[in-house]
Amino acid sequence: MDLNYIINHAMGILTDTQATWQLIYRDKAGIAQIYTKYLMPILLIPIIGKFIGFSLIGYTLPYTNSIIRTEIPNGLREMALSYLFILGFLYLFTLILIQIMKKFEINAERVQVFKLLSFSATPICLAGVLFVFPGFSQLVIFGAAYAIYIFYQGVIEFVEEAGNQAITMTVVASGVVVLFWISLEIMLNAFIRSTPI
Repeated sequence: MDLNYIINHAMGILTDTQATWQLIYRDKAGIAQIYTKYLMPILLIPIIGKFIGFSLIGYTLPYTNSIIRTEIPNGLREMALSYLFILGFLYLFTLILIQIMKKFEINAERVQVFKLLSFSATPICLAGVLFVFPGFSQLVIFGAAYAIYIFYQGVIEFVEEAGNQAITMTVVASGVVVLFWISLEIMLNAFIRSTPI
């Protein structure tokens, strides 16, 4: 794992977004390299953080002293399945976004669209460290909001003079992510999670 690669790209996309997007799009890395060098390591932050926070530490119910924890076996299964499903979803979302771009008469290479989605996820992955402290886990929504902004900036750099197309694509992409997240939660509730103890 190239820790410098991860740190440099994560800090760059957060602090110097425009220049970093240009650097990312010029990079010759393929989809497999982006998975292994960046996406898979950085995605471990929210996945492991959630397991620690909700299975090992637990959270207190309002107005009570009861500490709620997800059973460790269920937490481990949820951690593994969430990780695999999110990694798979990002590739599937790449194919969906290519079709959306075609509606706007934008021809996009698969690897470039995958870069757009993968590096846009940086803020929410980093904010995922808050899952370690379940009481603060709702603040991850701010990371999600910043990820939307990063995605929007990535579209602008990806498609010259995108104009209103960038806004429309950002709204549509956000909707797809919300639908996926709802579907993932429903699946986990149905097949993995049990009543916490």
